[in-house]
Amino acid sequence: MTSALGLARRSLFVIAFEVVALAWAPRVDAAPKLQGIAEASLGYTDNPQSAPEPPIPGGATKSAGAFTLLSPGIVLAIASHRNVQRLSYTYTHELFFGNNQTSTTANQLAYRAFFDVSPRVGLVVGASATESNSYSSYILRPPGAGAVNAVPAGSGAFLSTTADELLSLDVAVWWRTYQGIALTLQTPLFDTVAPRSVVPEARIGIERSWRRDATGLEARANYSVIIGSLAADGAAQSPQHQIIGTGVGWWSHDWARSWTTRLEVGGLRVQRINTGYGFWEPTATAVLAYTTEFGGADATYAHSVTVNALLGQTLLIDELRLRGLLPLTKGGEVFFLGSAGYQKGRLLGQDTRVVAHIDSLLLDAGLGWQATKSLAVSLRYQHMRQLSDTRVPPLPFSFIRNTVMIVGTLRYPPESEMPRAYRAPRRVDRSDEINDVMAPSASGNGQDRPSP
Repeated sequence: MTSALGLARRSLFVIAFEVVALAWAPRVDAAPKLQGIAEASLGYTDNPQSAPEPPIPGGATKSAGAFTLLSPGIVLAIASHRNVQRLSYTYTHELFFGNNQTSTTANQLAYRAFFDVSPRVGLVVGASATESNSYSSYILRPPGAGAVNAVPAGSGAFLSTTADELLSLDVAVWWRTYQGIALTLQTPLFDTVAPRSVVPEARIGIERSWRRDATGLEARANYSVIIGSLAADGAAQSPQHQIIGTGVGWWSHDWARSWTTRLEVGGLRVQRINTGYGFWEPTATAVLAYTTEFGGADATYAHSVTVNALLGQTLLIDELRLRGLLPLTKGGEVFFLGSAGYQKGRLLGQDTRVVAHIDSLLLDAGLGWQATKSLAVSLRYQHMRQLSDTRVPPLPFSFIRNTVMIVGTLRYPPESEMPRAYRAPRRVDRSDEINDVMAPSASGNGQDRPSP
């Protein structure tokens, strides 16, 4: 654990040094803009505690109830000659009527920025920290988030932090190389019994672009350390030290003005250092994306091995995700925002064999109306289903949860008067990039921005 924490600290130092150096660079041309956000929701759910099915003796039971969710926040945005930065804080309080024991609170701090380092170098950095007294923070996520992951049984307080960096360099006309690092830290708070996870990651790649096509090679690896995890039968496990190394080749093609695809295939190696077990596995990802200036949709399939930091477990997964933000009127006043995801997971034991199955399904959709520049109202429905053959907390249980809610969001000043959050391009021609740098540099081939 000590070596992992040392690596984590070094990763955070590298990211922090790059951000500070660029943030204090000269020629800041615009004053920061501050935005206040007030969001209020009223809803009803049939399973506020995500009680398992079938019930467990002495555990929570399924009971319906109404709730209100209050979520004030603040955003600080800067768009200058060389960078676009956004820093936000959000507080969320979820109150269930008639049952204060199921009420939850969460605090989230997030940062995301793009730096135009030079005509051929771009840098994207980000970080976030979430503190919550309930796992429901992972369930009532915003529609359109697109993620679907297994969640622990019961309730518990936790702190989750992430940091990431992606540096892109144009080495020649139509040639680009990039490298990225990321770090995830997950730890329980107070008297919560749950695993602690540290997962640093790194990747490096090179790509060759044409007018509508791009192809490349990428190598990536993550090293995870997990303390306090449980086996499928409830037995305590020794600290896990694991490396997942992956190599892929990929191809991307722009089919039309707004449609693009990406396909990657390769192989990975899982090596459990503390037990000496490991295996090889093919990996593949396919993406179909539709992008516009203010929205888009995508469908993604992936076969891979992932570390679920909240569970403190490694899973072999097949995953299908759909998500979209689509205007339904010409002016975009009425819009659809939603996501759907299914993850078929096989939990791996200390010997890297499958010891349990955990499947997760998430359907999350909202229909919104931009009543004024500052006020938006939406109706949202969420269905979450988890199927698991584990029966030992905090490992995941089977449960079903349905939620419907009406949401009002007030932003002042309105989003149209704020520098937009940076969106990395997905198309080969990079025309879908959202970048409010006031005077972006332009390299000869137009390939000077990091890919997502």
